Amino acid sequence: MKKLFVLLVSLIALFATSQAQMLSTYIGPTQTWANVSANYMLTDSTASYWFISAPKDYYTAQAVVVELDSLSGNHTNVAVQLQGRYSSSSATWNNIGSAVNWKGTTADTTIVILNAAENGYREFKLLFTGTGKGITRIDNMQFKMWYGLP
Repeated sequence: MKKLFVLLVSLIALFATSQAQMLSTYIGPTQTWANVSANYMLTDSTASYWFISAPKDYYTAQAVVVELDSLSGNHTNVAVQLQGRYSSSSATWNNIGSAVNWKGTTADTTIVILNAAENGYREFKLLFTGTGKGITRIDNMQFKMWYGLP
C-alpha cells in the first residue's frame, strides 16, 4: 500500500510539472484584445501556456500572434496550439485548429494562428511545447477576438 501511495504521488508530481502556466490574463466583457510584451522562456521539453479568461455572451472567432526567438541550445521543434473550453468546471481543453510548428531553423519567427470558425469558448490556452534541449524566448503575445452571432 505504501508503494502504491508513493507511485501515485510521483505520477501527480510528474503531471503537475509537465505544463507550467506562464501568465494569466482576463479580457473583460467589453474588451476583445490582449497584448503581452513581456518575455517568457520556454526551456527544454517542458510545455508552458498562456491562460486567457474571456467570458463573452457571444460566439467569437480568434487570432493569435506570437514571436519566438531561439536563444540557446536546440529546440528541434516548438509547437504552438490554441485551445479552448467553455468554463473552468469543464476540465477538457479542445484544440482550436491545428498546432503551428516552428523547427527552430531561423533565429526568430512570428507565428499567426487565425480561427475564423466562431465558437462559444470562454477560456483559452495558448500552449507552447518544445522538443529537444534548448531555450526559446516567447515575445509579444497578442490575442484578439471578433464577435459573431449568438
